Amino acid sequence: MVVGLGIDICENDRISEMLGKYSERFLRRVFTDEEIAYCMKKKDPIPHLAARFAVKEAFIKALGMPRDLTISYRDVGLRGSEGKKDIHVTGKLAQMLETKRATSILFSISHARDYSNACVVLEQI
Repeated sequence: MVVGLGIDICENDRISEMLGKYSERFLRRVFTDEEIAYCMKKKDPIPHLAARFAVKEAFIKALGMPRDLTISYRDVGLRGSEGKKDIHVTGKLAQMLETKRATSILFSISHARDYSNACVVLEQI
């Protein structure tokens, strides 16, 4: 049974601007160490960072919780490299996920030259 659904689209230029303006501070505030390492190895890291940002936003939307400024984007992130990836959740977002009683997280990400997007489905099996 689906208990949550979230989708997000992110302009790649927005991530590029944030990276240009705040550099390492932006990366460390939003992305996990594993996400940073993976993306920064790419010829153009921007679409990969934007897709991961979209995953974070889509996941929070799937939780269906009101916006909470105390949550950390680093509490949700993609693990894995080429091919098989999964979403890892910690901290306050993990607690919120427990309240939804979700036992499975399905997701899809995509990126192109201008936009990156993600869809997250929370299931109760």
